[in-house]
Amino acid sequence: MKRSPASSLFSKTLYFIYRPRPADALLSSSSSDSVAATGSGALQPSFMSEYLVTSCGFSPEKATKASNLLGGIASRRQPDSVLGFLKSHGFDDTHVKELLSGNPRWLLLDVEKTLAAKFRALQELGFSQSDITQLVLTNPSAINYHIRTVVHRIRFWQGLIGSNDLLIKLCNHHQWLLGYSVEKRIQPNIDMLRSCGFTDQKLRTILGYHPTLVTQRAETLRTLISRVEGFGVARTSPRFHLTLWMLSNVSVERFNAQKKLFGAFGWSEADFLDAFKKTPGFLTSSLKNLKMKMEFLVNEAGYAPSYIALRPVLLTYSLEKRVIPRYQLMAALKSRGLCAGHPKLFTYISCSEKKFLERYVIIYKKQFPELIELYSARK
Repeated sequence: MKRSPASSLFSKTLYFIYRPRPADALLSSSSSDSVAATGSGALQPSFMSEYLVTSCGFSPEKATKASNLLGGIASRRQPDSVLGFLKSHGFDDTHVKELLSGNPRWLLLDVEKTLAAKFRALQELGFSQSDITQLVLTNPSAINYHIRTVVHRIRFWQGLIGSNDLLIKLCNHHQWLLGYSVEKRIQPNIDMLRSCGFTDQKLRTILGYHPTLVTQRAETLRTLISRVEGFGVARTSPRFHLTLWMLSNVSVERFNAQKKLFGAFGWSEADFLDAFKKTPGFLTSSLKNLKMKMEFLVNEAGYAPSYIALRPVLLTYSLEKRVIPRYQLMAALKSRGLCAGHPKLFTYISCSEKKFLERYVIIYKKQFPELIELYSARK
């Protein structure tokens, strides 16, 4: 068989997920929140530009744009009071720059009536000071929205998630979570998921991995549910929830491109759909990654595409960290006449690391003492 370049692959691909702000998120403070008084003696924008550069770490270009929004500041006392409050509540210079870059109008806020009041409200909801710092960093909408709105949304999420620790983790993974309306966006989606058999526990589990399932538009979720059912996966099926989650990460265009890719390796449409229903998780890999895996399994390891179609879980394992090292170790054992029975690829790839070491490495340490070192080096 022709040797695939995939056999020498050991690089790690990093995926970065862009988290967009919700459509209804505010970019400035609520009009109902108190803003510092302005006067005829307001400082000139050029002064504010210099202030933003020297005190907030802005670039000159960013400072010039932001200063146009801050013409009402009458003295240094106002922005200094905001900076002082933030720094006294656990925000370092990097945090302050990050927050004010996206929310320059915070420098107009009345510290006592707005910032201090909201921080006290968060403390009353059970958050520690470090929790509040993290919450505001990941969800500035906690400051941008009216205090009653923020408290209402947090109480809703507390009831759904079950603890503040889990809520903080959820906010870390999904910026602007608190920017979504409970009544208009979140609750309708949750009701829809519950109609599909999602229990509160399943909701908490899936929110930990994919919170955008409940923050997307209801029409989008409804279409997604129809796609899952269109593949013959009933709402009562144990696979429905996983399939829904996986498909939410795969657009129709990407799904069709993946189907075309596997068709080039000889899979029929029925093969592809059966593999998808059996192991929907393999579709979350990129086209490039899936192609390299198929090339290695077919061209290097010598297995028929139909063998892989019946065992699509093979496509979910890391090529460089699991498949190639284990395949090469088994080849080394066979070259020395070891490993009686010649186990199939699926058998030794799918077993846990502990079982693999017990069955195929430790047991041969006397006959092949350098095997452990060889296997570790290839991982």
